[in-house]
Amino acid sequence: MTTQAEGIGGQVAHYGPRSIDQKGGGKVDTRGLAKQFSVVFDATDLPAYSADNVMAELPAGCQITGGYFEVITAFTSTSTTTDLDVGIADADGGATITDPNGLFTAAELTQTVIGAANVLTPMAGGALYLNDVAEAAVITVTPNVDDLLTGRARIVIEYIEGGV
Repeated sequence: MTTQAEGIGGQVAHYGPRSIDQKGGGKVDTRGLAKQFSVVFDATDLPAYSADNVMAELPAGCQITGGYFEVITAFTSTSTTTDLDVGIADADGGATITDPNGLFTAAELTQTVIGAANVLTPMAGGALYLNDVAEAAVITVTPNVDDLLTGRARIVIEYIEGGV
């Protein structure tokens, strides 16, 4: 896939197919009302908001109904005590819906959990679980200690557009 950044308004044009197995993430239509959002990332390039963001977005008004965090390659860190928080940030850079651990908390994604490959952690009821997202949002991943060395993971969020 090729992207071309436009100088006006931070728009990005995409050419060719856009796989969901990349940093930018993507949406997957499923049957009925249910949809899925998926993003794959590496320890050295964690999902975060940026002004020139090309990340796919959870739509405004969607209700998060579930999801999981899948460790593809085990995470390592210099301290061996690094845990991860997974949340959302306003897609427009505002602070209305920022919740850095609303999807998965550091208590759920401890170094022990993320330090083993092929581990799947289901969403267990973070603050955003079964709640509507007021504005379009991007996924964020924040370590409690900034010393990750290796690792790769997939986050899948299940949602219903327009809430219930």
